[in-house]
Amino acid sequence: MIEKKAIEKAARLLLDSKAAIVLTGAGISTESGIPDFRGEDGIWKKYKPEIYGNIQALLKDPSKFWQLAEDVAPTLFNAEPNPGHYALAELEKMNIVKAIITQNIDELHQKAGAVIVYEVHGNINRFSCMGCRASYIKEQILKKLKKEKPPLCDFCAMPLRPSVVLFGENLPNFEKYMSVDIAKKSDLMLIAGSSLSVAPVCDLPIFTLANKGKLIIVNNQPTYMDEKAEVVINNKTGIVLPLIVKEIKNIKFERGKHS
Repeated sequence: MIEKKAIEKAARLLLDSKAAIVLTGAGISTESGIPDFRGEDGIWKKYKPEIYGNIQALLKDPSKFWQLAEDVAPTLFNAEPNPGHYALAELEKMNIVKAIITQNIDELHQKAGAVIVYEVHGNINRFSCMGCRASYIKEQILKKLKKEKPPLCDFCAMPLRPSVVLFGENLPNFEKYMSVDIAKKSDLMLIAGSSLSVAPVCDLPIFTLANKGKLIIVNNQPTYMDEKAEVVINNKTGIVLPLIVKEIKNIKFERGKHS
């Protein structure tokens, strides 16, 4: 059961904020059928990350990584946004949410209509050459995979890789610095579908709190930040976020009647 009071409080906090941002994790994407990488039945249980998802392993033997990619990619490529993604895109259109920071690589926020999205772990729909750094789109990769594994660059014949952050790699600098910067300037962070267990992204709420900002946490499981949050709702983002948007509209309507 979701408490109506919690939904109402979250809605009021968002509506009254001046610089609200969102941080999303795997929990919002699992509701679109994308398997969690780190969960109990996650991808890293089937494929050991040190063999299939590590940058050194990729450099040594790209075929292992592409074995994993061929298994996982169709689900990622075919996934569609769920009501949680659409709710966040609507909050951005309403100019309540100023930016979305996501740990997800599936581009579902953009598919739902969100514009300002910082992908701190990269994006599965873009690829590059490990030699000359030429860029490729997923359609080109899918064609290549029918002929060769791993797929190779047309220009220099070096292996290709997706633009995602692998184990042993740093986060992309621009996204990392922007995420920290907007977290510091934010007066409210809505955390949706993140267990806050993966560094360094799990530290972003600390920057918001340090600036006297507030937290709203919507996640199926408890997080280490729950006791510092104004509102905690342990339920699915696809259920909770549309309820928050609906409540915001109700409050705006009521305020409009009395202004």
